[in-house]
Amino acid sequence: MRRIGFILIIMILAGCNLGAPQDSSSTPSTPVEADATATVDLDSITPFAITERARPTSIFGATSTPSELNFEGQLVYSRNEEVTGWDIFTMFANGTGIVNITNSAGDDVRPKWSPDGTLIAFDSDVSGNQEIYVMNTDGSNRRNLTNSDATDLRANWSPDGSQIVFHSNRSGNWDLWIMNADGSNPRQLTQHPEDDWVPSWSPDGTRIAFHSNRTGNFELYLINVDGTNLVQLTDHPANDFAPEWSPDGTRLAFHTNRDGNFEVYTINADGTNLVRLTTHLGNDVSPTWSPDGTLIAFHAVRDTDRDLFVMSAIGENQVAVTFTLQEEQSPHWRP
Repeated sequence: MRRIGFILIIMILAGCNLGAPQDSSSTPSTPVEADATATVDLDSITPFAITERARPTSIFGATSTPSELNFEGQLVYSRNEEVTGWDIFTMFANGTGIVNITNSAGDDVRPKWSPDGTLIAFDSDVSGNQEIYVMNTDGSNRRNLTNSDATDLRANWSPDGSQIVFHSNRSGNWDLWIMNADGSNPRQLTQHPEDDWVPSWSPDGTRIAFHSNRTGNFELYLINVDGTNLVQLTDHPANDFAPEWSPDGTRLAFHTNRDGNFEVYTINADGTNLVRLTTHLGNDVSPTWSPDGTLIAFHAVRDTDRDLFVMSAIGENQVAVTFTLQEEQSPHWRP
């Protein structure tokens, strides 16, 4: 059955990607070289046919339809197609121009654009366990980077696109690993008996943010890319998850259940100036910054389905940009 159920804590750790599959890997193969010049012109592709549910007349004060919104850029995200499972889609940030770019026999989830916008890394269980894959932006030239018997998840690119950091249980528990962008030379970054999850590479290339339960609950941490200078960024009885660097490297967005449900917060990279951005009874998770740092996209359960939302970087004008009958999650902004 393709919609493999996570236990609750694993769903949370993976950025609340409920219903998404699990992957594995240990010894990377030599994958096919990427076509670094390959791009896709979304205007030339017929958008995937979708069925929309009734659009609310007002979403937290916003009455605009997605096509009227002035959100620039593109998002990549995963969507649950029910019968066929999770696939990867792209769309413009205002919710228009939806394109289905994967349709594999497995679940394809948690996509991340490469820094130059020509490739997409993602997780898939098409091989039987979850591995990290990369493909061109139109879904072509798909290749497995990890090829292991363990579980490898949550790829995140280095700023220059030459390396990928991810978390894996190939050492016996969940630790952070780094490999070259072609899957070669995997090396272990963290080694701790507790779990280290969901890494995010700093824009200056020197540090990696992640969450870990080293203190008994999940907190945010920073570590240098050589494994030195571990710093605990948050310290709260609740759980903080999935840090994502702002483009200028001064702040991190994350989600936390310190209010009872999951909300999106930001914090300075030195642990100061904690700001709550969302205040909803539903769950708001997996924030991602626009390239200019003025907007944040995230996924949320605020109606009957999981949808993608966009808001300002200070939490204003929270607007849903998907209204399909399917569930969408894990948005990432094209650089």
